[in-house]
Amino acid sequence: MRIPLYIEFRGKRVAIVGGGGVGTLRAKKFIEAGAEVTVFSREFSDELLELFRNGKVELVKSSIEELDFDKLASDFNLIVIAVGTKDFNNKVIEAAVKHKAMVNLANDAKMTEVVVPFEGGKSGIRFAVTTEGKSGVVARKVRDMFQRALDEEEELIYFLDAMDYLKSYMKSKGVPVNLRMKLYSIVSTDDRFIELVKRERVDEARKLAEEIVEEYVSGRKKAEGGGIEF
Repeated sequence: MRIPLYIEFRGKRVAIVGGGGVGTLRAKKFIEAGAEVTVFSREFSDELLELFRNGKVELVKSSIEELDFDKLASDFNLIVIAVGTKDFNNKVIEAAVKHKAMVNLANDAKMTEVVVPFEGGKSGIRFAVTTEGKSGVVARKVRDMFQRALDEEEELIYFLDAMDYLKSYMKSKGVPVNLRMKLYSIVSTDDRFIELVKRERVDEARKLAEEIVEEYVSGRKKAEGGGIEF
């Protein structure tokens, strides 16, 4: 069973087999993430050639039949197979397991270990959508729906700003973790805090959050129940 994760790829080495449309999209995504990308293919798209000229990607002319998958798996953190044929997928998986590399099979949604989803987000809020190969059209449609909803909910951005400040403030003051977990819930459900966020008065919301924290840290109020930090 796959679980959704966000993985830091800056500095990771990514091998992409296939220099066509899918390989190009994968290459651009991982380049943007700061990965060191090498594309193996008989031919390369114009975009890949331009990226190569700009020093952003390495291109190695090779057919999939000529590749040493054991070497790829030992040299790279992730292998992306972006060619139509599935004849070599099992060999790639075997080599990846042996050398503890990850595999993204763009040509086989059922067998792939890593899924590359459609992404969206705004001002520090990020989300990803996949149908795990059932329909890219539907995945894009859901992504666009979520993006529109996020774009229309400006209040969420102010709420994120205020809560991010609250976390940093409590950590800087050395508030014990058990109390912090409770205060996230207490502050975020405080009617005064919510109203200030709604009115985009973030500085005042931050100040109020500080005051609420001090009330509980000083012992003037007692935090009951528990909370979960996301």
